Amino acid sequence: MFNFQKLFVWVLTCLVLEGCQDNPYTANSIRQEGFNGNPIVFKVMPLGSVDTRIKEEAVAGLKKYAGKVTLLLPQKLPPHAFYPLRNRYRADSLIKWMAAKAGPGEVYVGLTSVDISTTKDGNADFGVMGLGYQPGRACVISSYRLKKKRNFYKLVLHEAAHTAGLPHCPENTCFLRDAKGGDHTEEEIGFCISCSNLLKAKGWVF
Repeated sequence: MFNFQKLFVWVLTCLVLEGCQDNPYTANSIRQEGFNGNPIVFKVMPLGSVDTRIKEEAVAGLKKYAGKVTLLLPQKLPPHAFYPLRNRYRADSLIKWMAAKAGPGEVYVGLTSVDISTTKDGNADFGVMGLGYQPGRACVISSYRLKKKRNFYKLVLHEAAHTAGLPHCPENTCFLRDAKGGDHTEEEIGFCISCSNLLKAKGWVF
């Protein structure tokens, strides 16, 4: 005779096990590399000539949300990252160059005013305002394509949050919204509640 009680126990066990699987977007499963209860140290590196005002605002924004920030001396843009056919610098090459400098618990944040690009959606050389891997040990942000320079710090926070493992956010007012090739920084007012909670779990201070 079919045992319905055993079937019920088996189904219930499966449901419990399924509920215990890690959600890839939960705070515990996307902790930033190097986070051990202390804030990540963000090392801001100006690359080439960077306007003093937007540099200071970028540092202030990181300190407000991410905590510990060190401003490094300006560095020359590495020649190997230059793409002469488009007179641009490859963002992925810049990130790799900075990531090699990062020690445990450090994230390098490159700031520049030159045009940068990456490979995206089948386009071998797509111009971008910033790039950060999820997660990563470095990111780079450019003011070149930004319409209103006062919003530069929002781009910095966007890419820095990517290094913590966060994906783009569907909220239009969140710093982590997907620009989709445009400049929507005027609409962004802060990190949404969901993104804020995930970042706090990784040591960001808010």
